[in-house]
Amino acid sequence: MAVIRKIIVFLFFALLLPVTFYAQGELSDSRESLRYNINQFGAKVNSDGFGLVYTFAQRVTYRLRRNYEVEYDYIKSLKEVKVINSYFSSYNSSVKRFILGKENSVHNIRMGYGYNWMIFEKRDKKSVSIHLQANAGFSFAFEKPIYYVMVDSMYMLNGDVNYVCSDHKFEDYYTNGVYDIVTKSPYRVGLNETKIRPGNYLKLDFSFDFAQDAMLVSAIEVGVIVDFYYKPVTIMYNQPHNFQWSLYLAYQYGRKYNPSINRDYRREQRKLGR
Repeated sequence: MAVIRKIIVFLFFALLLPVTFYAQGELSDSRESLRYNINQFGAKVNSDGFGLVYTFAQRVTYRLRRNYEVEYDYIKSLKEVKVINSYFSSYNSSVKRFILGKENSVHNIRMGYGYNWMIFEKRDKKSVSIHLQANAGFSFAFEKPIYYVMVDSMYMLNGDVNYVCSDHKFEDYYTNGVYDIVTKSPYRVGLNETKIRPGNYLKLDFSFDFAQDAMLVSAIEVGVIVDFYYKPVTIMYNQPHNFQWSLYLAYQYGRKYNPSINRDYRREQRKLGR
């Protein structure tokens, strides 16, 4: 995860550098509508996981947009390390790698509202517009307990050692006298015990739009997300936290359209490549 953070910082400065050396080139012959909406879809990698994002934006002024967004993130801990029990895997191919000490699998859904300010406009077809974005809203973290296949007991049969195993949470490894962790349990185990941890989030980022068509969006975002949960969220065993932040890098693609124009007409124009 430390490597991901370095990559995000590097890309941020790499994208920002050309702004200081831009020159006037071929002027774009396409223009934005005076009034438009945008549908954007994107994927992102975080310093603590990865996710998807959808944004609906409305133009307010030439330099200002209003954003409504929905995000999904799979959140991991920086302390996660996958291991395998080599003793059991040597004679059982179904034994898989597992994350030792992981208590919950955490999925996060965010729904928010915010603004997009254009701080540097495109000067020609090959230039980049730079935007500052700020969004805030609600977070809903879904905690699904992680179960492990653990050895409860063992017995001898015809000179061979046999093991009795069942599904346990990681805390049983210390408290209930189980002997060893064999592998991870199927994901469906514990699904009915999923808990929702609501909270709030704040997101700040810079967006670099490379699209040559004025009615399209093709942007890279670099930013930071801060989540605060009303009740603690736990990923690794016995390490609850209410506050979490992450850096992220995202790519978003979208199309602008004039909401006052008939939808069928817009569809025909897209088919014609306009």
